[in-house]
Amino acid sequence: MDCFKTARQAMLCAAFCASGIAQAEDAKIYRSYDPASKTPIFSDRPLNRTSQVFAVFDGHRLWPRAGTGPVTLAQLAARRAELEPLVQRIAQAYGVHAALLKAVIEVESGFNARALSPKGAVGLMQVMPATAARYGHYDLYSPEQNLEVGARYLRDLLAMFKNDIRLAVAAYNAGENAVIRHGRRVPPYAETMRYVPMVMERYDRFQARAVH
Repeated sequence: MDCFKTARQAMLCAAFCASGIAQAEDAKIYRSYDPASKTPIFSDRPLNRTSQVFAVFDGHRLWPRAGTGPVTLAQLAARRAELEPLVQRIAQAYGVHAALLKAVIEVESGFNARALSPKGAVGLMQVMPATAARYGHYDLYSPEQNLEVGARYLRDLLAMFKNDIRLAVAAYNAGENAVIRHGRRVPPYAETMRYVPMVMERYDRFQARAVH
């Protein structure tokens, strides 16, 4: 939902969240600061002396997209299991697949309810306060209220894009206007083009588990 972009480049801030398969090598995203504007720039390599690793996934530990600390696969599984009843309840209440909610949560925050991104996105689904304000007053650090806002927003995006999950996910990351501006296609932003496949892979995986 919080699409990190600068005027010079689309920020590559899609942290590699855990799957059950270890990666052959580390995938790292660096955060640097432009000397003139002081704005953050995200890339797949160091750019200057300010560059620091912002997110990494080595197949065993991950730093979620929110930029919070690393979490083991076991910790991730435990967090997911703890939140499963709440996710199921919110999914049923708002007519959104539980698998989709879990996929977004895993990529956005690693199931960390206290996650806060540098741009101000909050909680499990990394909801921006301005987005939450569309639906009322919410405590975005509350897992239930954060999930409620995220589910409502996803439901609205799915309706807007005629139940095209890929477009709804792209809009969750880049904003619905970006998807519309690009002819109702996934916007060609580096982050978004990485973000959508990551969410869809997890969505398919969670869906497959649900039917077995």
